[in-house]
Amino acid sequence: MARDVQAALADWKRKRHNSVLQVEGPRQVGKTHEVRKFARDNYQQVIYVNLVRDEYGFEDLLSERQFLDRYCERAGLGSFRNDETTILIIDEIQERREVYNAIRDIRERCACDIIVSGSYLARTVNSRDFFLPAGIAYLRMMPLSFREFCRSLDLEETLLGLDPYGQSAREDYERLGKAYEVYRQIGGYPEVVTTYLRTGSVEECMDVLENLVRTFTAESSRFFSNSTAHSIFSEVYRAVMVQMAEEKKGTGKAFLEFVTNFVKDSIKEPVSRNEVRAASSWLLYSGVIGYCDLYNNGDVTDVVADRRAYFSDPGIANYISSLVTLPRDAREGMLTETFAYTELNRLYMAQASRRQVRGDKPCFSICGDYELDFVVVDKEDRRFGIEVKSSDNRARSLVYYKEKGLVDTAIRAVPAMGGRGERYVTIPIYMIGCRFPYEF
Repeated sequence: MARDVQAALADWKRKRHNSVLQVEGPRQVGKTHEVRKFARDNYQQVIYVNLVRDEYGFEDLLSERQFLDRYCERAGLGSFRNDETTILIIDEIQERREVYNAIRDIRERCACDIIVSGSYLARTVNSRDFFLPAGIAYLRMMPLSFREFCRSLDLEETLLGLDPYGQSAREDYERLGKAYEVYRQIGGYPEVVTTYLRTGSVEECMDVLENLVRTFTAESSRFFSNSTAHSIFSEVYRAVMVQMAEEKKGTGKAFLEFVTNFVKDSIKEPVSRNEVRAASSWLLYSGVIGYCDLYNNGDVTDVVADRRAYFSDPGIANYISSLVTLPRDAREGMLTETFAYTELNRLYMAQASRRQVRGDKPCFSICGDYELDFVVVDKEDRRFGIEVKSSDNRARSLVYYKEKGLVDTAIRAVPAMGGRGERYVTIPIYMIGCRFPYEF
């Protein structure tokens, strides 16, 4: 599968600036695969170090003057070429703080390119034992976007050429609509997508998703000393789902308060608020969930941070929803909104030079009795109000925001063909991220 991250890696190599690239992101999003693929295609010598195994003693050799010469000799890689035709990849760097803390020294001693990568990096390197070095460039990987998923189905050109307002061929909307329904269920983790491409079975993808969640839970729990960590993580997953389905009109508790109360009520063993908050923060830093801010009273300058949480992948959300009893309409709405959140969130994660939006994460908005799913402000300060619908029904809040002048452009995103109306325009929901700002 061709991933967008290859272009980002090539951009780093071109600019270089003598920086070390830190590639981070959730477990199993393909960091190692994509970095090694990039290295094979762009360098004459590739030195790959996995610090979980470290079978050739990379950490032990750091104190030696010619440590990479010795390492290449041990690993059977030939003579070390200390120039830009060589790349050093240090994987799972969160496992060895001494190596992470030596990054700056390694950079000063070597002329080759250097990439470090690992899971849970954003959380582990913030501990007091890890020291953030200077000269680091950052690249965050996520599961495949809907556009990348369409690429794997040979539908990317159709997606990018589609008229948002219903003027393209009906069969193109239908093909993309079917792809959207699959992606909304399975998400974009590479192993899940590969399973679907091989089998065409959503059910088999659910088995892979179950294994991924178990892996997240087991690996995350080992970073916590308390015996209830595994149970806490399992309940936090469920709490995120229930919060998404239940909270209406902003009358509920803030996310952390909601999750804390939910978990404490669900686990029979004694659990402290700090333990629940630590687990929730861990899932945020590890990329399993993401936050959404609130624009209070429809005012984009009045921001309440981290008001709501979403899963960062529709497939994970779909699997977790199978563990919680929810009304069908609530479940469908939650999965649709999760898709919209994950696609919009990529707009905020783009490199600064390519970012089209203001802020650092998606926002929803509340004004009186009206709640709008998302409000996006672009670099020209245009306010896009977006109401997400799992069926082709009315957009009451969107009309209110438009009539009150709280948004400049009103967008209704639905799983259907688009069109232009008097008070708002309608677009197919699968265009919500990749086709922003919806111009044609």
